[in-house]
Amino acid sequence: MKTKQSIQRTRPAQIIIKFKDNVPDPSRHEFVQEISSVAKVNLHYLRPMSGGAHVFRVENGGKSAQIGDIIKRLSKRPDIIYVEPDAIMTHQ
Repeated sequence: MKTKQSIQRTRPAQIIIKFKDNVPDPSRHEFVQEISSVAKVNLHYLRPMSGGAHVFRVENGGKSAQIGDIIKRLSKRPDIIYVEPDAIMTHQ
């Protein structure tokens, strides 16, 4: 039986990106390849979120230091408003 900690470690890393309005379709394959090149990892588009943000899975990533570097690189793009890690929220 998997524990909560082992499940969290095996969960693929994901990031949330909010783009400016001049990005018409961030799910386009060519666009995902372009931002993957900037991030220096393979990103896979997962889904839109409410509020206009989008969720991407980070392939072969997941360590907090790597995610921090990916976020820094993507944040430099002028068409991105913000990038943040997608974290599981738990109620206390």
